[in-house]
Amino acid sequence: VGFTWSLGIGVPIFLDVPRDVVRPGANIFFFGGADFGWFIIGGATGLQWNPINLNNIAGFSGKGPLTRIYLSVPEVRFQVPDLKVVLPYLSGSFDMNFWNFQETAIGCGYWYCSTYRVYRFTPGFTGRAGVGFNIKESGVHIDVGFQYSFTGKGNFFQDSGWWLSPYVGVLVRRRD
Repeated sequence: VGFTWSLGIGVPIFLDVPRDVVRPGANIFFFGGADFGWFIIGGATGLQWNPINLNNIAGFSGKGPLTRIYLSVPEVRFQVPDLKVVLPYLSGSFDMNFWNFQETAIGCGYWYCSTYRVYRFTPGFTGRAGVGFNIKESGVHIDVGFQYSFTGKGNFFQDSGWWLSPYVGVLVRRRD
């Protein structure tokens, strides 16, 4: 049993919204898991931002980021481990999404009060397809792929949402 981890950055593009309101954003993520050869069991965590332009909606004004903090567990990845140059894979995971868009609250302690952002929960699912290009058979790979994510109804959204996120990163695979 070995260990595989990756660090990447993607560009989330929501598929079911007006493009002049919800713009492509940025997603930074970390994945890690126990590597059993043909499959990996692990998890991922990350941060995602999408710019929202309310100026393009009648009766609203302003701009701000739609922020998502997420934890994806378990993530199960199937891969073809014995190829020397490339490491193709498919994975799926259940997501715990915490969303914020300009919502704040005030919390007071004994001596002071402060403002904090309120994050609301929605369940979700993510599927990934990618290829790691091995650098000089070192176990370090350039990771390139696509992530297709779904967020369900919850405390934040009234309807389900979908987005596609092409990504690139570094994948490190260590086997005993």
